[in-house]
Amino acid sequence: MRFFYFILYITIFVFPIIVQAQVLDIDTDNDGLSDEQELNIYFTDPKNSDTDGDGYLDGEEIKNNYSPLFGDKKKLIQVDSDKDYLNDAWEIILGTGLMNPDSDYDKFLDGTEVAAGYDPLDSQPNKLPKTIKISLTKQNLTYTFGEKTLGSFPISSGVKTMPTPKGNFTVLAKIPVKHYGGVGYNYPNTKWNLQFKPSFFVHGAYWHNKFGQTMSHGCVNVAYENMEALYWWAQIGTPVIIE
Repeated sequence: MRFFYFILYITIFVFPIIVQAQVLDIDTDNDGLSDEQELNIYFTDPKNSDTDGDGYLDGEEIKNNYSPLFGDKKKLIQVDSDKDYLNDAWEIILGTGLMNPDSDYDKFLDGTEVAAGYDPLDSQPNKLPKTIKISLTKQNLTYTFGEKTLGSFPISSGVKTMPTPKGNFTVLAKIPVKHYGGVGYNYPNTKWNLQFKPSFFVHGAYWHNKFGQTMSHGCVNVAYENMEALYWWAQIGTPVIIE
């Protein structure tokens, strides 16, 4: 009798879970993405291993943060498939619909909600904390939205004679274009400047590519490819923690 109940338990509870797991793992086109992922997350073709026809497998592109939907080698963070002002990389991180511009159906676009600091998956006006953390030791910047990390990359802070200040700050101003100049340096038309203290900014830097080591006169230099999204996302009052 015990054996009968054991078989019954396996048949009713265990076997369906195993079958479901196998179905979820099916990868018809052998591109490194399961059919379930292709259909419900990335919206690629589960019967075509290279949806955008650029010569790279869909799974390979996702692994390297490229979009498998555009054939011109664009990064996920550079494209917005559903035109909701939220890039595809963040859609995947946050769990919003890559092809649904209003994931919580509250009549506000996902990107509009994230820009204003609201949870795009909650139809109620629920705000999520935004935080920018900078490690001077690691020469790295990480920014988070709620519990999700949206970006993490190398930066260049101030050299020893002109150090970047440590402490807890907030974004005081957002300046799209600024001219930095002084003795021995002149950098006009510098894009995406976040002021966190008088005379100190987190900003894009086009004049060097030595991120990961100290280079600046006290500001925090960020590569343009990383700074644009950070600037868009940050708000006046966003905490900036420098350690």
